[in-house]
Amino acid sequence: LVSNHRSNLDPLFVFVIGRPLVFLSKKSVLKAPVIGRWMRWCGDVAVDRSEKSSREKSLQAMRESLSRGNSLLVFPEGTRQADPQVALGPFKDGAFAMASETGVPLVALVMHNTHLVWTKGSLFLNFLPLRYLLSEPIVSQGRTPSALKEETVEKMTKMIQSLKE
Repeated sequence: LVSNHRSNLDPLFVFVIGRPLVFLSKKSVLKAPVIGRWMRWCGDVAVDRSEKSSREKSLQAMRESLSRGNSLLVFPEGTRQADPQVALGPFKDGAFAMASETGVPLVALVMHNTHLVWTKGSLFLNFLPLRYLLSEPIVSQGRTPSALKEETVEKMTKMIQSLKE
């Protein structure tokens, strides 16, 4: 599962799909007292993006998780997209390389309004409607990472646009 990322609410909201997920998260999130302990308990994977060896270990941990039958969640933008005028930030390659390598299909998830419900820096939630869309599985077998990335960005951009209408 690859998803857009606008708010700290996103990892919580993603549970609407009703399936346990293993998250790829930046290392600093797992240092948070409550959420970090919970994420480690769930088997989530941490990455220190500044260290190549950490990125490689994270990819290996995700491969192992997939081989155990787990579903993965990756925010391919790598961080929250703060600019409301930009639908999606640039995507990192890891999720698409892994999908190409393993042949596991990708599913795109887009969430709308999470950045308005829980604004950056706020401790309080605003009660607004949240909307989301899930794509049909994107076949990855025999496809290059760049082709998968291109198709996913295109699908997610269209999905975001349809939620705005």
